Amino acid sequence: MQRWRWVGAVSVAIILLTVCYLFLQSSLRQPTLSIENHVYTATILEEENELIRGLSGSDQLPSGHVMLFDFGKDSRWGIWMKDMNYPIDIIWLDKQARVIYMVQDAQPSSYPDTIYRPKQNARYVIEAVSGTIERTGLKVGDSVTLPQER
Repeated sequence: MQRWRWVGAVSVAIILLTVCYLFLQSSLRQPTLSIENHVYTATILEEENELIRGLSGSDQLPSGHVMLFDFGKDSRWGIWMKDMNYPIDIIWLDKQARVIYMVQDAQPSSYPDTIYRPKQNARYVIEAVSGTIERTGLKVGDSVTLPQER
């Protein structure tokens, strides 16, 4: 009888450890997107307060990281540099993830005079480290591979 209790306890412990491991693995995995064969870790914003705040107030966007705004619908989404501490590249994508408009090296000093806005509707916006557009050779009409979670 003692042996069966021990086997049962070990089995339950193994199951619990496996579940915890799988949970941690899924929560630690970060989505990625690809711009012209360059892969970036993506922080995805979908909630209204996140979409408004974006990178405002942050000290830096680490190299190899981007911020992906998923607005959930098409519009001429404007991006401002309110409370920004560093320049960024801004990339607007349509619902098929094709580049429709870009701004290179948007400066914090452009706020409040400038709101960057595409000439046509976009679904997504990517904010990236300044120089990303030049480094990748990205052009209007190119496709971006969005995270599979999209």
